Amino acid sequence: MTKTSEKEAIVVTVKAIPSLFDELVAATQALMPETHAFPGCIEAHLLLAPEREEMVIFQIWESSEAQSAYLTWRAERGDFERLGELIHDEQIFRTYSLG
Repeated sequence: MTKTSEKEAIVVTVKAIPSLFDELVAATQALMPETHAFPGCIEAHLLLAPEREEMVIFQIWESSEAQSAYLTWRAERGDFERLGELIHDEQIFRTYSLG
């Protein structure tokens, strides 16, 4: 019996450079329609905490392979590099298998 791929949840916590929170949110929101449309994306949400200049990106993917393909695609386009210019600390990236 072959094991099927499990759905994967991604939680990324990002702190903006002080005074650049609104710019980081706008840039990330602009990417969301492509994220939703990417093959294998089930859900993608942006959670905001302006008082801490922090946001959380929450995504659910059909499989870790789909999520990995998405990250590769974003990296190849240079999206992460552009967003990185607005980020204060190292982002906290966590993955979870959905049971």
